[in-house]
Amino acid sequence: MVVLAASIITRSGKAILSRQFRDLTKNRVTELLANFPSLLSDNNTQHTTVEDEHVRYVYQPLDELYIILITNRQSNILQDIDTLNTFAETINSLLRVVNEQEIFENAFEILSAFDEIITLGYKENVSLLQIKTFLEMDSHEEKIQEIIERNKELEATEERKRRAIEIKQKELNRLNNIGSVSGFGGNSPYGAGPSSPSFGNYPSQTQTQPQQSYAPTPVEPTISKARTAPKGRGLQLGKKPKSTTNSNQDQSSEPLIATPEPRIVSSTTPSYHDSPRQVQSPIPQEQDDRPENNGILITLEEKITAEITREGSIQSSELKGVLQLRINDSELAHSKILLQADGASDGVQYKTHPNVDRALFAKESIIGLKDPAKPFPSNDQNLGVLRWRGVGKSDENKFIPIQFSTWVSENGSLLDVTLEFEVTETYNEEVNKITILVPVATENVELKSDNASIIEISEEGIFFEIEKLSPGENGVLEFSIEANEDILFPIEVSFVNENPVNSLGKVKVLDVVKVEDDESLSFDQLSELSTEGYFIV
Repeated sequence: MVVLAASIITRSGKAILSRQFRDLTKNRVTELLANFPSLLSDNNTQHTTVEDEHVRYVYQPLDELYIILITNRQSNILQDIDTLNTFAETINSLLRVVNEQEIFENAFEILSAFDEIITLGYKENVSLLQIKTFLEMDSHEEKIQEIIERNKELEATEERKRRAIEIKQKELNRLNNIGSVSGFGGNSPYGAGPSSPSFGNYPSQTQTQPQQSYAPTPVEPTISKARTAPKGRGLQLGKKPKSTTNSNQDQSSEPLIATPEPRIVSSTTPSYHDSPRQVQSPIPQEQDDRPENNGILITLEEKITAEITREGSIQSSELKGVLQLRINDSELAHSKILLQADGASDGVQYKTHPNVDRALFAKESIIGLKDPAKPFPSNDQNLGVLRWRGVGKSDENKFIPIQFSTWVSENGSLLDVTLEFEVTETYNEEVNKITILVPVATENVELKSDNASIIEISEEGIFFEIEKLSPGENGVLEFSIEANEDILFPIEVSFVNENPVNSLGKVKVLDVVKVEDDESLSFDQLSELSTEGYFIV
């Protein structure tokens, strides 16, 4: 028996759903189904089969529809009828009501059931219950795996809670130890008063060794060396000062104020008549890491995101910039900024602060308030008055300061990697402190370039640093590493170029003048170009 197709049609021969199990085209099946009503009208017998010169139709009424099996004329009629009954039972079990809408909504399940019954034209030895099980795709192994994963999650949650309790307990113990050592806590073994029990009744080391008491001694605060900024970071504009007064900081952070050490005073007997001296804690001095402001300070900050393929083509690039104004003198607050903003031709879009006169900027590239009588804030805080954004098209390098291309070759168990890079013509400025992160956490790496160095190997990967790259200079980073090419990418590049001559958004500060008489005012300017997500993929 060979079943060529199984179909559900209307009384008029319109096909609602059909599944071919042999190489039959859609037009051929449509033609065969269209011939069925005429053959059925000529059939005067009670049999549920009709034939033409090529195929046999085995059919069964299904309410107002027909379910039909198209077979070859040599197939076993009894097997065809049994297969047709299986089809009909399956369809009735899948549908609430047998109509066209219900068939359309459950077409996927019906066709999947057809494929479970017939394979390459031959009937599978399956029952209706087995077909339902196959359609549900219920797996005992999958349930067990889900239970295992759920138990792992619960165990991890309990472990986190336990660890949190341990950390909290350690922190409490540490605070208690600090209080006892300083002589301010009630738990101090050296702070006993006259009512304390005598130690003479118990043999201990205190009978043979001098008793020690802790007397804190005031120490002048000393400023420790400031830590160097992390690699790949540059000028932090408008950042709030860090407080150094918290004594419960993470012990990995280095304090700016040296902590007074307790002085140990040796004596033969405990000194109970001495009252504890009040020690005045040194007052930490907050250090403002913001740039110095002499009256008016303007900062231009630009960030770049880009994706460059290992072959060197540019997939995407984006530029974001902001111009910030900071005034600390109210006499200088009635002012306006004269700019040159010529990036519109390169697709750069500019957006001013809501209180800035947008029409004035669009017409004359001047940053001034909508109400000239009002001043800018003079609270010595950064105020973003202008933003700009540009998106580069594929293979456009107008927002790409450095272009990269990568060459990778296998050398036994190692990979020889050569990374070529150069400053693009659109930027044409020297770039310092370029950091390249290769996301492979291994110490089996050999650096072959003289102009580069490995500054760190951590869980994130290997950090390479190139001191500088000048315009027109081709830089090369060459190294061998134990890895495969799939985990070598994406490589992240970061750099911070402080005070570049030009900006990629083509924003330039020409002057700052008074509102009333356009008299020039003295101002300072800082600029920075940095990366926010610069990847070689």
